[in-house]
Amino acid sequence: MGAPDATRSMRVRGKGESLCQRGNWLSPPLEIKEKYCHNEFFIHMNKSLTLLSLTAIFASASAAQAAPTTFTFSAADDNQTVLTKTLDGINLTIDSFNNPGPNSAADSDGLAIFCNGINIPLSIPYDPCQRNGGPINNYSGFQMTFDTTVKILSYDLAYIYDAYDSSTTYLQGILQSVQNDNSSTGLKLFTNQFIASANVPILVSTIDPDNRGVLQITAFTVEKVDAAPAPVPSPLPLAGAAAAFGLSRQLRRRIRQSSGV
Repeated sequence: MGAPDATRSMRVRGKGESLCQRGNWLSPPLEIKEKYCHNEFFIHMNKSLTLLSLTAIFASASAAQAAPTTFTFSAADDNQTVLTKTLDGINLTIDSFNNPGPNSAADSDGLAIFCNGINIPLSIPYDPCQRNGGPINNYSGFQMTFDTTVKILSYDLAYIYDAYDSSTTYLQGILQSVQNDNSSTGLKLFTNQFIASANVPILVSTIDPDNRGVLQITAFTVEKVDAAPAPVPSPLPLAGAAAAFGLSRQLRRRIRQSSGV
């Protein structure tokens, strides 16, 4: 038989203790003990530091998530070229009502995101696109801009007239959410809840096959997205290194003392 494997004998454990934690040592040479115990020490240290890092990451992510902010619309938003609203530290600007525009249309059912009353009978009294017996303020699009980074979540579709087969697109750069569910009123989640950049317009446009009808929303909900904090020097790495060096020296001293060196 060959000589016993000294390194293997160091891995023998008893009562849940490693040989590095026990007072009595077997026969392996000192350098093997030091190598083995150092490895075990740094394995435990790595596990502890990894756990601390994951805890910090999840805590940071939780802190960065803000509560939803809901902007509401009413008759007060009617016949405006620019709408501005401020809530929860977020400024929202809605303007550039086009085709032809240039003013908004709104009533008790909220703001019209699509407003084309050219072919709607004048007998329809609740059409916000018409005033004084004639269709005005017709538009099929506008733009909305937030002054901070937000995630678009949902909107409340409150009123539909003759636009059940229409489609509305929210577009910012290469990001877009196409909303085809205009067949019923109620809360609508964005099909793509993308993160909209600050101070970059979101272009809102609606296509309707017969190019007439009304869509109105009473609410628009977003979630503020805080930018990741800039990295700053942390005392944790230095403190950890110092602690590891100190514990390493103590471990070496205990090994030598237990070996009678």
